[in-house]
Amino acid sequence: MTDEGRFYHAGSRVVTDKVEPEIVFGSLDCFFGPAAGTFVRTVMASDRLDWFQSPAAGVDNAVLKGIGKASKHYTTNHTQAESMAEWALWAALDFLREGPLHRAQQQAAEWKRVQSREIAGSRWLIVGYGSIGEAVGKRVTALGGHVTGLRRSPGPAPGAHEILPSSVLMDELPGADVVLLSLPHTPETEGMAGTDFFSKMKPDALFMNLGRGALVNEDALIAALDEGRPAYAALDVTGVEPLPEESPLWHHPKIMLTPHDSSQTTGTILRADGTFVDNLHRYLNGEPLRNLVDRKAFED
Repeated sequence: MTDEGRFYHAGSRVVTDKVEPEIVFGSLDCFFGPAAGTFVRTVMASDRLDWFQSPAAGVDNAVLKGIGKASKHYTTNHTQAESMAEWALWAALDFLREGPLHRAQQQAAEWKRVQSREIAGSRWLIVGYGSIGEAVGKRVTALGGHVTGLRRSPGPAPGAHEILPSSVLMDELPGADVVLLSLPHTPETEGMAGTDFFSKMKPDALFMNLGRGALVNEDALIAALDEGRPAYAALDVTGVEPLPEESPLWHHPKIMLTPHDSSQTTGTILRADGTFVDNLHRYLNGEPLRNLVDRKAFED
């Protein structure tokens, strides 16, 4: 498919008018390119769609749910966790090493030494210890931090010193220097980070969200930051995307904001391609597909 929304068959330069694909790889170019709408409509209109390979890990997006309903088999991709983990370390290091203060002093031409902190010895609470949490945990423990992961199924996991059930969340918040959300949006998790959640955090702690914007009550977050608990927030996702110009999140002095692009690196693209190629070999050889989603995930 070209940027103009034209489809070609098997690499030929002959435009294909009737497109009914059986196998589709929804690369980032398809979803974020200029012909994204044409791509989605074409995929969902196909009566022959047998397998769709998604570039994303979740299925809570309305478009992805629609494609999931239209396809017989739907597989996800979790390799973007590596780049998202680097985002988490970047944001945490910027906070711990007083990045905002250093930049303000540079702007004001002030030469003042600043006492800062290290990842070594810091305590991390990762809420939703899946592929993203594990990728973050491995990096943090390698740098000397302590990692506690929360998830529904307790038990040992790479990168974590301990895995605890999600039910102990409120008990674990007071001891964490860094709290990271990396879990999907469900009716149970919607608005989980609210007034009570933030009131349990340390005054000098960092709050980060790499999950979904709907996990956070943004009014409660702003109020908590204004009251000094937690000290700072780093967000890659927001409740409404794109974030409206009038949102107070844009200019709050205690918020670092990125436009849901923590996963957008060259490495992510190459790993996603590799995921599709691996599954394509499996598909053609009649082997089980990796990261196959249960059909119940697409039920209303």
